[in-house]
Amino acid sequence: MPKIKLIGKLLFAFTFLGLTNVNAQYDVDSLKTIIANPKLHDTTKLATLSIVINNTIEDKELKQYIDLLGEISKKNLQKKIKDEDLHRKYTSYLASYYHSLSARYELDKEQQLKYINQSIQLYNSIKMYDEASYALVSKGVLLDRRNESLKAIDCYYKALKYFEFQKDKSYEGISYVYSKLGYTFGKIKNNPMSIKYFKKAIYFIDKIATDNHIQYQEQKSLLYINIGSVYLEMKDYKNAGANFDLGIELSKKNNGHFNTSIALSKLAVIDMHFNRLDEAEQKLLKAKLLSPSPVTTSYSLVNLGKVYFKKKNYEEAQKNLTEGLKLSKFLRNIDLQQQSYELLYQINKLKGNYKESTAMLELFIKMSDSTKEEGVKNELKQQQMKHEYQKKEFLYKIATERKNAVKNNWLIGLAAVLLILLIASYFLYRNYKQKQAIAHFEKNELNRKLLLSQMNPHFIFNSIDNIQSLIYNKQDAAAVNYLTKFSKLTRQILENSNESYITLSEELAMIDNYLVIQQLLYNNKFDFHINVDDSIDTENILLPPMLTQPFIENAIKHGLKNTTEKGQININFEFANEKLFFEILDNGVGFTANETVNKKSLAMKITKERLVNISKKSNFEVQIENSVDDQKRVVGAKVFFEIPYIYDN
Repeated sequence: MPKIKLIGKLLFAFTFLGLTNVNAQYDVDSLKTIIANPKLHDTTKLATLSIVINNTIEDKELKQYIDLLGEISKKNLQKKIKDEDLHRKYTSYLASYYHSLSARYELDKEQQLKYINQSIQLYNSIKMYDEASYALVSKGVLLDRRNESLKAIDCYYKALKYFEFQKDKSYEGISYVYSKLGYTFGKIKNNPMSIKYFKKAIYFIDKIATDNHIQYQEQKSLLYINIGSVYLEMKDYKNAGANFDLGIELSKKNNGHFNTSIALSKLAVIDMHFNRLDEAEQKLLKAKLLSPSPVTTSYSLVNLGKVYFKKKNYEEAQKNLTEGLKLSKFLRNIDLQQQSYELLYQINKLKGNYKESTAMLELFIKMSDSTKEEGVKNELKQQQMKHEYQKKEFLYKIATERKNAVKNNWLIGLAAVLLILLIASYFLYRNYKQKQAIAHFEKNELNRKLLLSQMNPHFIFNSIDNIQSLIYNKQDAAAVNYLTKFSKLTRQILENSNESYITLSEELAMIDNYLVIQQLLYNNKFDFHINVDDSIDTENILLPPMLTQPFIENAIKHGLKNTTEKGQININFEFANEKLFFEILDNGVGFTANETVNKKSLAMKITKERLVNISKKSNFEVQIENSVDDQKRVVGAKVFFEIPYIYDN
């Protein structure tokens, strides 16, 4: 009875890593006619259905045949079947139905897991362990898509253990598991391990495949494309291009348009890197023409938009980006959506469509903030996964060696067990220490990123409201000026938020841009001056980004709020005794005693926490005081503190 490994085909559409199942030798149209015969016995109909399902691409038709598979299986199992072989057949097809059902993307993730668990349970109940292991790998894929990669890796290793036990007849299963492991390690940016597992998958395919076998050549084509994608991530363009070419060469032999389309699009990315825009355009147009799937179409469309943008053909760029954005929303591809929003914002801005440009900018910022927040939350989890994977791989290899040693010699086996215990104890102890170090690091890193992300949302949306008001009032020149400065500041903040240190010159540029925008927000109610000692090398001094911003914002928002005369903000960076100091003065109303306490409990507390974490010293102080004239009247406020820095010579 043929296996239904549909899960691989369907999940492949999102991961580029599933194993395709191309059985061109079947006359599918004839088989569909056979299925329609009402006199056909149900077991024959089910066997025919499984072949048709594995060779059907059109979603609506595929859904129809999968539902029919489940309907016939359930109907027969509800009867009291005394024939054990017949009961086993219907159970196996019901398991295949649930396996296929778990791949439907319109279902929520909990439903998908429910169906794949039912499939595994049914296969195990009739001792079809080979099919159960394939379903277990599919469960791993579903878990990986939920970012539960530790659970996914357990599924992969369990399946691998079974396939290796059946090694002489399970090379396909071993290859399938290694392809999934390659994807998982690529996902956590362990690129060398990702490439290693993809190459292992190819090695086991070669053990079972002949050069003219379409199914396995398509699988190899896909694996070469995956290896090329990892090299592309590593910016190793030579090896990336070589592997994409191998993937295309294999796929062309079998008219594998999906693989060819995605490989051509990836090669176009390399061409864009080297500014070979005409070559990139030709490859992407061909990829779009060949594309059999929304996945490959969306990828080629967004990259075509990039090429046309670089060529300054903004109409074509906007057209392709809009189409690509629509598909990437349907596919929930956040990366392609971000790229589309950013380019559409720039195109609309260049074309003078300020309202649409602002809308694209809002969507880009919203998506960037959400992905950044998600990245911060998952950073520790990814670090832990790297160590857990290393530990699991090590223990898995040891377990395999232990099994072989016991078979050959009991004495060697006993020695191996003792060695395993010693090594395992060492690794457990080391992992415990590593986890402690990672937890400490992650706590500090999370605090840093959360603090850096504190660009006031009121400031963002007030700025956007002002831009919209200028547009509505036909003040186009002012709107363009405001939008340019705001977009520049937004980019500076987004770029610097991932850096632990930036140059003082970059910090000064960001402060200047921030103050200019605040001037526009407050209708030029204040002037400002930034003074930097001549002795300070602004290009080689590195400091934590946005450390001063809360105090500048406070000086504007609170220091100058009740003043009748024009406000003045003076910012000084001074260098004394090899220490860098920051000072901000305003001519506002000064601090009351209560406000001084509040500042110490909020902005000062946060800043001091960062200073302590960065410098590993606990004696940092932020000095805050009122400025007074000769008659002891308050004429403003001053904040002064030392900034830890690195001198990069």
